[in-house]
Amino acid sequence: MTGFGKAEVSSRLGSFTAEVKTVNHKFLEITFKLPNSLAIFDDKVKTLIKSRIKRGKVYLNLIHETAEEGVKNVFIDESLARGYANRLKKLKKKLDIKDSIRLTDIISFPGVINHKLAGKGAAKMWPFVKEAMEKALNKLVKDRHKEGSFLFKDLIKRINRIKKIVSSIEKKASSNVENYKRRLENRIKELSGGYKIDAGRLEVEVALFAKNSDVTEELTRLDNHIHNFTRTARKDTEAGKKLDFIAQELHREINTIGAKSSGLNISRGVIEIKTEVEKIREQLKNIE
Repeated sequence: MTGFGKAEVSSRLGSFTAEVKTVNHKFLEITFKLPNSLAIFDDKVKTLIKSRIKRGKVYLNLIHETAEEGVKNVFIDESLARGYANRLKKLKKKLDIKDSIRLTDIISFPGVINHKLAGKGAAKMWPFVKEAMEKALNKLVKDRHKEGSFLFKDLIKRINRIKKIVSSIEKKASSNVENYKRRLENRIKELSGGYKIDAGRLEVEVALFAKNSDVTEELTRLDNHIHNFTRTARKDTEAGKKLDFIAQELHREINTIGAKSSGLNISRGVIEIKTEVEKIREQLKNIE
């Protein structure tokens, strides 16, 4: 599901801003951008995100704006900066570039400006980073819940439609054998020119058809899957994968019914259910 959350926490060590957004994805995929001063926390950041989000592409941007007290801990690697400057001068000469080399170009390279806080010193920043992230994640989850409520209503509407179609198929399936028997009798009369029908042979053919076209078990399983789908959608957390599995089973059973049933009225119902199941599975890609 999609969502966005942003939060800022101020402290004597600076201002910490967390921006987090998610987009739809089948699995959990985390991408984050941390400043050098917070790079030490990348494992903790991942763990915190995983504790709140189980599915989707997650993009996190952490910003650390250093306070006056924190400026004391800023370290500029002059040797590294000089090395970058020399390399840039050589490249500039080689490519015959006239533009001048600016300070902003040099300090943008990794490692030129670092935060001296390390070990216990760096640990002092984590509570503020964690607070900013938790606030941003709370807003993100709330945003995702809004989308989830709309998706839930759509899923329930579609599963209820499937339930009605299944009920209709159950009624039609019971009369399917009688219809076949009547059509077979009429066909035999047409082909035999009105001669008397062998009742025994007819009953054998009808019994064979009834056996091959019996969908009672499939309809029972369909009813069970529909019940499980509704219950899971209403009660379970992290229901996306469970619901997708149930939708696969719905598709499997309705395929079997379609293969067994020759009646046009049942075939129409099968097609309608397949259409609804495909739409449900498409929606489930967005659900955690």
